[in-house]
Amino acid sequence: MQLAPAAPWGRDFTHFRVPGLRSGPLSSYSLVPPMLRLSKHLVAVLPASALLLGSATVSAQDPGAWKLPPPISAAPDDLSGHFMVAPRVSWLVPMGSADSLRPQRSITGTGAAFGLDLVYGISRYVDVHGRFDYGMLGRGSDCPAGQDCTGRATAFGLGLGYHLVNGAAFDPWLQAGIGYRMITFDQAGTKQTYGGLEWLHLAIGGEWYAARWFGVGPYFALDVGQYSSRPSDTQADSSIHSFLSLGMRGVIDPAR
Repeated sequence: MQLAPAAPWGRDFTHFRVPGLRSGPLSSYSLVPPMLRLSKHLVAVLPASALLLGSATVSAQDPGAWKLPPPISAAPDDLSGHFMVAPRVSWLVPMGSADSLRPQRSITGTGAAFGLDLVYGISRYVDVHGRFDYGMLGRGSDCPAGQDCTGRATAFGLGLGYHLVNGAAFDPWLQAGIGYRMITFDQAGTKQTYGGLEWLHLAIGGEWYAARWFGVGPYFALDVGQYSSRPSDTQADSSIHSFLSLGMRGVIDPAR
């Protein structure tokens, strides 16, 4: 680009002429803004270059300065290979029917129950267990006034448990399994015994470990089945029965 002076150089340096454009003061066609933009880029680039150079110097002096932190280790396995004993105490509520003619609540009431789980951990989160329950039930709605009416329920079964966390102070779990229940109703000296498979056992609960080897917490269980064995003098058919349990369970785990 050729600049043509608008006046003698000795007289005026503020005007110039660009061929094909009008003449004007130097401020009209200033070269200063491009220089300012270049200065801004240099100001932005130079500190970053200095930082990289400094980082390279630190890395050369201390090769371990930029190493990644070690990975977080997994929580300790508090279940695999452990044998545990879990005593239980609960309130047992009979529901459903003893047979097609009589609801369970008509011949027996609710009562306290005691149980025991024997547990073995087969992985970090899964256990296999056997369980035993014994319940002492009260009077049913059809018990004659002034008569002693009671019930005794015995159950045992097998199942699997799934623990939602591992290595924590609180251990929530779920259980599923099957079992067998036998119940004896005593109404005014007359005893009748029923027994049958409980093809569904579901339970949910969790324990807080106050000590390393001992935990305690609430649980809720549902058992559903059918009495295939009934008194010989009854003409009724079998029907679906169920039991609800709400109580507390302790866990003793010496290997935890």
